[in-house]
Amino acid sequence: MRILWNNLLDDYAPLASSERTGFPATNAQHVFLSRLWRTLALDEYFTIDAGAGLTITADCALIAAHNLTAGATIHIQAHPTNDWGAPDLDETITWDAGNMVAYFASTTKRFWRFQLADAANPDGYIEVGRLAVGTFLQMPPVEPGSALPSVTTTVVSTSITGQTYGDRGQMFLAPGFAFPIITQTERGYIEAMWREVEQVTPVFLDIWEDSPTVQRPIYCRIDQDKLDWQKAPEAGLLWSVQIAFMEAK
Repeated sequence: MRILWNNLLDDYAPLASSERTGFPATNAQHVFLSRLWRTLALDEYFTIDAGAGLTITADCALIAAHNLTAGATIHIQAHPTNDWGAPDLDETITWDAGNMVAYFASTTKRFWRFQLADAANPDGYIEVGRLAVGTFLQMPPVEPGSALPSVTTTVVSTSITGQTYGDRGQMFLAPGFAFPIITQTERGYIEAMWREVEQVTPVFLDIWEDSPTVQRPIYCRIDQDKLDWQKAPEAGLLWSVQIAFMEAK
């Protein structure tokens, strides 16, 4: 399991190739997936610049809430300068109708760019709800048999005669996991994430990173108000904890 919680892309003003009125590139940095970046054409880019003498280190990139089609060409690139003829990093992001992720060797560069080309897109534009670049947190092994429930915000009422009616809501994934063996070092990494995002800021959760067809990365938040650390009875500094998540949109 991997979690991208520190989205470095959010720290920089975007240099986008185009944007439609009402759909600025900065929307791809907003935590709400409904705030869309929408382009004017079908071969576009989204670039961030760390600044002179500065760099960004990352080993993964993600795209959420997009309209890209199966024929799209999707790249994450990085280079010391804003020159993309032969970038030092040029990784293809495999298309999926849901959230998309690419993992690559840790790379440190000043400029990072998403290159999106989708000539056959019937919408006539490209739209994206969220882009992310950063380093992932590798979580310790989870207890076998983890659940992946779906919940709904639908509200149902029943009349005094037994008739039901209601307002249909939306479906959300709500996975929860038990981590039975956590080292002191791993606990520190998880605590650092928790103190930064708490139960407010969404993260990308890749449950089975080695089996992407089982479940694509989930854009979600931690769905609890504390981490209840339990000290293992065995000698040594080992811990256990349970963490629940709720999909965000």
